[in-house]
Parts: sequence; C-alpha cells; structure tokens
Amino acid sequence: MATCWVSAAESVSYAKDYGLLKEIPDNIEVHRIGHHERQRYWQFARQRLGLAYDFPDIFSSWYSPALREARRLLRSGDFDVIYSSSDPYTAHFIAMELKKEFDIPWVAEFGDLWAGNDFNQNYLKKELLYPLGRLLESRIYRGEQTIVKKADRVIVVHPHHKEWISQHFVPPQNKVEVVTGGYSESDFQDLRPNRLYSDKPTIVFLGSYYHQFKESLRDFLKTVEELDPEFEVAFIGRGSVYLDDSVPNLTRILHLPKPKAFSFALGADFLFVVMPAYAKWTPGKTYEYLRLGKPILALVPEDSDPAKIIRRAKAGFVLSHDVNKMKEQLKDIFDRWRTGNLTDFQPDRQYIAKFERRKLAGRIAEIFDEVAESRVRK
Repeated sequence: MATCWVSAAESVSYAKDYGLLKEIPDNIEVHRIGHHERQRYWQFARQRLGLAYDFPDIFSSWYSPALREARRLLRSGDFDVIYSSSDPYTAHFIAMELKKEFDIPWVAEFGDLWAGNDFNQNYLKKELLYPLGRLLESRIYRGEQTIVKKADRVIVVHPHHKEWISQHFVPPQNKVEVVTGGYSESDFQDLRPNRLYSDKPTIVFLGSYYHQFKESLRDFLKTVEELDPEFEVAFIGRGSVYLDDSVPNLTRILHLPKPKAFSFALGADFLFVVMPAYAKWTPGKTYEYLRLGKPILALVPEDSDPAKIIRRAKAGFVLSHDVNKMKEQLKDIFDRWRTGNLTDFQPDRQYIAKFERRKLAGRIAEIFDEVAESRVRK
C-alpha cells in the first residue's frame, strides 16, 4: 500500500513552517502541485468593494490541477483510504470527487469548522456586500453539510466542533470523532529553563494571534501593569510585531527557533493564552503549555474548550473577560504565587500525556483501519 500526499507547490504564497518538513517520514511521497494565484492588487480591489471571497476558499484554483494529480496516483497505485484536511476547504471537494470516482473510503478532517467558524461568520457579515455575504453563507452551510454527509468518517480538532456538527447536520452517532491538537515529546527532550529576567517575574506568550484578540490583549496587559508593575509580559514570536510599544511592562521578541522559545517559556513564572470572548476553540500553543508544566493564565471564555482542558488538567487559571473580575483573579493568583500557595495548580501528568502527538496520530491510524475494513466487509 502506497502513502502519498498531494500538497501545494513551494511558490504558493501563504505562511510556511519549514520545520515541519523534518516530521515527514522518508517513505511518504509528497507531490507538490501549483495553481494560479490572483494578483494582489486585484485581490485588494475586490476587498475594498466588498467582493473578496472565493468559493470554497482562495485556493479554489488548486482544485483542478490537484484533482488531476490525485487521479493519476490513484490509477497507478493501491490505496485504501482518501484523507483530506482543511483548511483549505478546497481539499475536501477534491477528496469528495475522488471518493465518487474510485469508491475509496474518505476521511475528512476539519482543523477549523467552515459554516460554524466564528471568524468566518464575522467576515461574511461585516466585510462583504450584504447579498453576497448571505449567498455565501448559504453555500458554505450546504457545502459543509455535504462534506459531512459524503465522508465515511469526520475528524474534528475541537470538542465543541463535534457538538456544532451534531446539532446542525445530525450525522450518524459514531461518524464524527474528536482528535485534538497536541505536542511532540521530542520538542521537550533535554530542554533547560532560561529566564528572560533574573530580577523580576515574567509571563510568556508564545507564537501569534489574530487581530480579533487585540482588545482582550490590551485589557490583560493594562490590568497586569496596574496590579503589579514588577511583572514583565513577554511576547515571543510573530505576534509581538503588532503590540503597542507604549506598554511599560512589555517585552517583544521576534521569531525564535522552537527550542529557544520553549526554554524561555520553561523559565517563566506563568504562561499566557488568550481568546476573544466569543471563541471556543483551543489555540495549538495550549497543548505545549500543558507539557511545559508552568501555571497557565488563560483569558478565554468560561465554557470554551481550552477552559475545560486547563481545568481538567489542573494546569492553570481561567480569567474573566470582565476587567474588574480579571483584576481580582490576578491579584489573588499573584499573591498566592508569591507565598508559594498555588495549591490548585497540580498538573495531571497522566491526563496531559494523552495530548502527545504520537498517541493522537495512533488514533487517526485506527480510524483509517476502521474505514478500510468497512470497505472490505461490503
């Protein structure tokens, strides 16, 4: 049985993490397929006019060339399962057509929901002309519904995504499964703590964030500065570029190699994760924070997935988006931290270990086996 990936060409203009290439096993064939990308000035003009949306997404022109290459591979090899991951959602429509043509079981993974995506819904309502936004909203809903219906199995990364799909599309009971994000144990081998400042406590945020997070970020930074100016909040990664230099207790560090960024996080006193008050999904950094084992300050909705995970792991504290309540919470946390009395911070290592990526990948492999066996039984 062959294992092949059909992926975008190197020239495609989107953010890339080349470090992930090291994680691809040698026996995996990667077939890179290019496509036509719209000129930036034309995309800018469409955006200004409220017309900047492609169906199913901006990579729709990848559909035909990728489909041709996938057909060629399926005709020349022995494959048991088709697997597609989004976004881009174009990948699911390619897989849907391949399942139809070759009668091979198809597993569709949603890294983010499509119709149920909070940010996408805001964009449709605020950035597009009203009739176009409503039309696309309807097409997206029907498109996601069709993907869920046609796929043999659906994997989602966030528990509340399974709840949303179950409520709106009512799939068979065992069709949708949650396989969360996670961490790679190899990233933490021989890791040593490295303190940014020897003379003051630090809170570290790793990675990037969406612009919708800015208001929550400002509230947090202002609250920490007013409450305890000794605390330094350090942003390490791409997210540091967009922060306001006027904040007195802020350190900004641009992109660092992962081992060095993790060493600073391990040397911090607290780790920080943030989500807007309406978003329930779990940022990928949360799982790495869990493994680092430092107290997490989570400015996330009370009923969100990360809040539930952090509470279950006893790995930190869920903060309120209400500034006054947040201030009370942080004062209590900082006071107890200074006296060594954070008794409710007792990370459950056994629970946290469930998020190791090899274990999660093992469950995905089991799903592949299950759908492949179901084809044999038919």
